[in-house]
Amino acid sequence: MRARTSFWTLLIIALTTALPTTLRAQEAARPHLTLEDIHASRKFSGAFFRGGRWAEAGPVITFIEANRESGATDLIRYDLEKDARTRLIDGAKLMAPDVGRLIAIEGYQYSQDGTKALLYTDSERVWRQNTKGYYYVFDLASETLTPISDRARGFQMFAKLNPAGDKVAFVRDRNLFLVDLATMEETRLTDDGSEGGIINGTFDWVYEEEFGLRDGWAWSPDGARIAFFKLDESHTHDFFMTDLRKLYPEAVHFRYPKAGEVNSEIEIGVIDVATGGISYFDTDTWYAGGDRHEYLARMGWTPAIDGANKVWMFRLDRDQNDLDLLYGDPATGEVTVVLDEHEPTWIDVETSKLTYLDDGEHFVWRSEVDGYDHLYLYENDGDLVAPITTGPWDVTAFHGIDEATGTAYFTAALDSPLERHLYRVPVRAGSDGGATPVKITRAPGRHRINMSADLRYYIDSHSSATQPTVVTLHRRDGAPVKTLEGNETLIETLAAYDLPAPAFMTVPGADGTPLNAYLIKPRDFDPNKTYPLLMYVYGGPGSQTVQNAWGGSRYLWHAYLADELGILVASVDNRGTGARGKAFKSVTYKKLGVLEAEDQQAAARHFAALPYVDAGRVGIWGWSYGGFMTLMSMLYDDGPNVFKLGVSVAPVTDWRLYDTIYTERYMSTPQKNEEGYRMGAPQTYADRLGDHQKLLMAHGDFDDNVHFQNSVQMIDKFEAANRQFRFMMYPGRNHGIFGGTTRLHLFRMITDFIRENL
Repeated sequence: MRARTSFWTLLIIALTTALPTTLRAQEAARPHLTLEDIHASRKFSGAFFRGGRWAEAGPVITFIEANRESGATDLIRYDLEKDARTRLIDGAKLMAPDVGRLIAIEGYQYSQDGTKALLYTDSERVWRQNTKGYYYVFDLASETLTPISDRARGFQMFAKLNPAGDKVAFVRDRNLFLVDLATMEETRLTDDGSEGGIINGTFDWVYEEEFGLRDGWAWSPDGARIAFFKLDESHTHDFFMTDLRKLYPEAVHFRYPKAGEVNSEIEIGVIDVATGGISYFDTDTWYAGGDRHEYLARMGWTPAIDGANKVWMFRLDRDQNDLDLLYGDPATGEVTVVLDEHEPTWIDVETSKLTYLDDGEHFVWRSEVDGYDHLYLYENDGDLVAPITTGPWDVTAFHGIDEATGTAYFTAALDSPLERHLYRVPVRAGSDGGATPVKITRAPGRHRINMSADLRYYIDSHSSATQPTVVTLHRRDGAPVKTLEGNETLIETLAAYDLPAPAFMTVPGADGTPLNAYLIKPRDFDPNKTYPLLMYVYGGPGSQTVQNAWGGSRYLWHAYLADELGILVASVDNRGTGARGKAFKSVTYKKLGVLEAEDQQAAARHFAALPYVDAGRVGIWGWSYGGFMTLMSMLYDDGPNVFKLGVSVAPVTDWRLYDTIYTERYMSTPQKNEEGYRMGAPQTYADRLGDHQKLLMAHGDFDDNVHFQNSVQMIDKFEAANRQFRFMMYPGRNHGIFGGTTRLHLFRMITDFIRENL
């Protein structure tokens, strides 16, 4: 008798047969990432909120906008809450008489009486930013446009109206100039500026790169004086880069002090605008002071103290672990130490290190003196009033104090180093700072906060590991007002790709310290299979790669590697990284690269021990400090036994080749830390590159930051040791290696290298 097949058996067979077909159809319908989409298109760039400059009160900003109808640029006033726009300056009326055409607004400053605006245009880049260009005064009543100076005399920099609005000062050719707007008479205020010598009112390369200083002068609140930085770079060394793409090579040179070498001398002067007289404060930094007094890292004018405005200054020693807040009296030249901060390692000079309050009697000071980054309230004479924040967590940004309610607003890594949230806390004189902060932002992830001038509103740029940035407007208590940029199109596009999300975890460092990490698995991950692993590293002091924040093109490329190449991608924040307190951050002091490499190796061994990781196929890649870390992790200590592959982009290969301010902050000088420099140089370990290891290096030969020289010397060491590796040079490209199809070329090459060798 023939057996009959039941209905349920037939149904199960039908379902199990159809299921793979359905999955295959879904997979076919799902779009796949391509390198072209990630690195040569704007497909995943997303929208962004224009932003602008806060008005004095309310949710009102001003911004520059291209006018499609006129082809000009307008200055717009925008009420964010009411969605009301007002055109403040009609760009179609900005016909410049000296060049016979409309100018575009690139920057602006209103006079205090609101009758005129100083406009910046036709700018060009100076290293990182467009800080040289031309300035015009626009009279809002007559709608007339007047150049502040003849363009034939050269670019102007950092022009500013005085408080009365009747004069403009600016920097040109390393000198300060003054223009009387009533007569348009131009006066040279300093006359010793010269290429390779004296710099007035702006800075050399290393001050710009490492202290973030570009604009080097300021009007006094009454407009009677100008305070300015003066540098002498005549004893520093030139660094040359050669453009080999032309028939005859062209050399570019600039002063670049390397670790242990001579810095520019520096001092701060005050110009009496009425007489033109100049006096200088004796800060013991101008051809004096030795290593004890090396840098002047910030400067500005105080509120009136005992009836007079003084010049405040930050003075640092060469190792940057002793910071003085100085007051300079412009009337007498007397310099007073108001506050002295000392650390066993380095002191970070953040932009919000010092904030004067509107009451004219207090300032807020950011410090890591108790082991974490916190806020302190001081009287203007330097007497401590009270801590504002305390606890085993770091403040990452200070937004201000509402003095009417005595409430401080700040961003912190309080809940987790992986996130950033906005908090408020009461400021109480005489307290121990023990009040519990109130969390304002709620959504998990990273919140970048931009508070209005009156602290009544804030713009929140929020993202997470799986969500690109969404920009919203809120009242200061967190109440939502409106969405300014929802990025719906990009979010919808990403949803169709169903990309693998990073899974956050901790892994043990070399000494057992739990380290924050993430792991990205292929979407079709099978725990019964084994996969190669690629680790991404940056690892530099105070940095973080492991955050619950949108990772942009880097994350997309990592997701591409996971889904298209079947590779596990991980990243680990080694000891020395940020948002975990001073001790965690500064443990690598004077031995950069050593503990970090040990941690990356320990993390790699942890991952390699997982049943689904192929221990013989573990790689690491990074850029800049991450390129340095890639080489150290591969070559130092147990590296040759841990990492089969490495991709090192634009790496430091010997800290003696990098600049003074950054390097010595973490390493002191080579003269005082010879062994630390030797131990922390990948060049030291060139002969340890194993025959089984695969290394790719890439560098732009016009890198003014981490010089191409680093890779050249590393190559020389590898060749001398008869070690095999691959190298790609990008002609004319700087540290970012971008322009045209350069990024696509770079990442296609890296992707192919990983595919072939991992």
